[in-house]
Amino acid sequence: MKKIITLIVSGIIMINLTSCEPKMDYLNPDTDVIQSYYNTQEHLVYAVNGIYGILQGLNMWGRDMPYILNARSDEGIFTFKASAGDPTVVQLAGYTNSAEHAAVGSAFGDFYTIQYTANVALEKLTENQGGAFDLGNPQDKALYDRLMGEAYFLRGFSRFYLTFFFGDEIPDRDYAVSGSDDYYAMPAEKGVIYQRMVEDFKKAEELLPLRSVVYADEDNIGRATKGAAQAMLAKVYMGRPVLDGTAGAGSAEWDEAKTVLKRIIDSHEYELANNYRDNSSEENENNKESLFEIQFTRSMDAPFNAPVDFVGGAQCTWRQVCMTVPDPIGWWNLMPSLSLYNEFERDVSGNVIDSRAFQGLWIPDGAKFRKEGSWVDYNQLIATAGDERISWRGKYLGTRKNGADYDGFDMMRGGANDRIIRYSDVLLMYAECCIETNDNTALQYINMVRSRANNQMNNPTEADAHMFYATGQGTLPTAEDIIAAAPVLGEIKDAGNNVIVPGLQINTARRLLKHEYSAELFMEGWRFFNLMRWYNNPNDPDKDIILNSLINKHRVQVEQTGLTGAIPFDYNKHLRMPIPSSELSTNPNMHGNSAN
Repeated sequence: MKKIITLIVSGIIMINLTSCEPKMDYLNPDTDVIQSYYNTQEHLVYAVNGIYGILQGLNMWGRDMPYILNARSDEGIFTFKASAGDPTVVQLAGYTNSAEHAAVGSAFGDFYTIQYTANVALEKLTENQGGAFDLGNPQDKALYDRLMGEAYFLRGFSRFYLTFFFGDEIPDRDYAVSGSDDYYAMPAEKGVIYQRMVEDFKKAEELLPLRSVVYADEDNIGRATKGAAQAMLAKVYMGRPVLDGTAGAGSAEWDEAKTVLKRIIDSHEYELANNYRDNSSEENENNKESLFEIQFTRSMDAPFNAPVDFVGGAQCTWRQVCMTVPDPIGWWNLMPSLSLYNEFERDVSGNVIDSRAFQGLWIPDGAKFRKEGSWVDYNQLIATAGDERISWRGKYLGTRKNGADYDGFDMMRGGANDRIIRYSDVLLMYAECCIETNDNTALQYINMVRSRANNQMNNPTEADAHMFYATGQGTLPTAEDIIAAAPVLGEIKDAGNNVIVPGLQINTARRLLKHEYSAELFMEGWRFFNLMRWYNNPNDPDKDIILNSLINKHRVQVEQTGLTGAIPFDYNKHLRMPIPSSELSTNPNMHGNSAN
């Protein structure tokens, strides 16, 4: 049910917008100054609610973050549409972005806005706890703790992405900026931000209620919960080699991550959804598999189709128009790579047998799309702009995730939530920790994820009704069976049968786990992070070949699109994104990083 809500974006700025979920109640009061505004429970709830709104912006998950997260991995390549109209995507996917890159600069600024807004909320909650809350009253205490936990979670969330993108020699504040002396912060000392984000997520875990408690109130669906904090804490522990400047290769904290992931599993708060498609469509959002989502809604009645940026703007995502259905239906600036497409398991005849490929991609022999009232197959979808496309069939692909299966509406008003953390990811992370701690139960958790891919789809629409997974069970083998069969997955050859990207033989649990991460979580923003973690793991026998798909991505780009301009991935140069030139020019205390 739609309702008018208001987001307090920075503690002072009020922005009106339309939404239906999350149903958090936002109010736009008459203008108040920050010093006198946050003195009631209602206003302190708004202080926390406003942080979520920043995540929806076009500089964040509304548009730019899906590009930044997926284009830099081996899963996404730029299209001729991007080459002709959006150089920012070309630069991200081709490793040619500079400190002038607009999307990177905007994301840098918005993550600091999240940090600032979280700091405001934490300070005002602390200052006004006695006046606004009766902490001897269980109901007041529960609300106060939840709000504090959400603010800690979202501050840790911003620290995670800032450090992952730009390294840990960047400004970091645990206080709200209040004057000009605070604007030009020095870079933090190496290792400091890592410890602070660990502490943020630990505090969030302690204070936040379980999902079942938070979601018992329909108006709170979409808020951070204990499980979300635990999952992010585990990602931090596992990613320490790329997040902590004092640590380096081999520093992942496997035992700590395993312990916190087991707490999620043992809570019995989550389970896998029957339909894989339910984890990326606009239907069945915030389902039993979801730990944290960026909330969007298809706000067709809002004056503007942009989230947060304009007064009266919608809470929509542009991901649907940017990187889902091929041109000319969508903008289609980023498309799935052959590295991803060739990762899926096939039968002896070469047919893909993993239902996740079809439920998450527009590929040959897959789901149908309703175009202008008629259901069209992949061949018709690719050739829709002319016969010159026919020669690219099998190479021109689309991302079905986070998009609708039909046209006929403003595609800049996408409503599908971005699923940041799912229970399947938790199970795979736990399996990885088992491998690293010599626990022989890893395959049990991998099989839990794989077996869902064999489920018969509940209530399929016309898009899937003809597919094998809509009419019966799938035939994806168990973890034990695929290791025994030892297929080579992910190999790419050119027209002359020359190997562009060597595949990986799936003959160990560790190699199967890598495959499973890709087949399950593709285009959800975690592939680049995982590759960097694995490259920094001296326990991994494949460490020296982990980055091959990135190093050879420029060759895949040419093979798949005919487009040049991308360059080979260089870990020392491309692990980070450059500190934006705007920051370097305005903050005299700031310096560049390895990417500048």
